[in-house]
Amino acid sequence: MANNSIRYTEGTETVVNIASQITSLGDDFFREYTQLYNMVETDLAACWKGEDAEAFKTKVEGEKHFFESMRDVINEYATFLRNTANAHDARMNDSKEQVSSCSFE
Repeated sequence: MANNSIRYTEGTETVVNIASQITSLGDDFFREYTQLYNMVETDLAACWKGEDAEAFKTKVEGEKHFFESMRDVINEYATFLRNTANAHDARMNDSKEQVSSCSFE
């Protein structure tokens, strides 16, 4: 089994990089399903006519909200990772400042 844990002791840069990769994958996903819808609207519509073509187009359009929801989830996850990394960095800085301000006198 692969080790999929995040080790904050190594810093948060890895988490931020993974978040960027996830955002990029979400953008790729958006381009792919946008291309699908454009193809149905233009290329396919130009060469396929009739009730069956309209039924297919309607079905594809009816699924669009699922693709949009998936993209939203992907982006929310990437944002969650970034926010978590930022919160961890802030917490670590606060701890360092608290330690620096303490004395044993």
